[in-house]
Amino acid sequence: MMKKENKQSRGKMTQKRILETALKLFTEKGYDKVTVDEICEKSESSKGSFYQHFSSKSTIFLVKFFEVDDHYAQVIEAMPEDIDVYEKISIFFHEALCIINDQMGKDLMKVIYSSALVSNDHTYFLNKDRELTRIFISFAEEIQRNQPIDSASQVEDLLMMMSQTMMGVIYYWSVSQDDRKLPELAQYVTKTMIKGLKSLNEVHLP
Repeated sequence: MMKKENKQSRGKMTQKRILETALKLFTEKGYDKVTVDEICEKSESSKGSFYQHFSSKSTIFLVKFFEVDDHYAQVIEAMPEDIDVYEKISIFFHEALCIINDQMGKDLMKVIYSSALVSNDHTYFLNKDRELTRIFISFAEEIQRNQPIDSASQVEDLLMMMSQTMMGVIYYWSVSQDDRKLPELAQYVTKTMIKGLKSLNEVHLP
């Protein structure tokens, strides 16, 4: 039993080392200019170890996003239960963007976005299995339960609005020369989105 636990622990350490090395190289050189061989060399790992933990180079980003999603889940768990859904969304957006700012950083997000634009391999932004997507869906379902909205404004529309807002502010932050931190930069946009969510029953969505 102890041997199995030690093997799993070593495996996690190896995955973490490869992941951190790869992300550092992507940030410094760009995604396309980094090879699996270079990642293995810099992380002092074998190619076999790399493919044991990552099915491809593009999987590295997905693994990182799932790691960040664990922090998103913790934000939800720590959230007070006696607040309405719009306050939940406001708190979550702020905390989630703090996580992106602190754990991913502007330079890495710039690389991630540029890679997603030119490759079909990078589907993590729209991955239905992500905790982020499940959180947004839960918000959308709560809005739908508590607020009568027209037939055009279903869960998918609400999910799209929240996803596009988050993706948009992160993209703007990553490519702009604005020195503000991501949560501060996103304050106005987040408030505007929430205002829009509140008034969905008063507007006609195409």
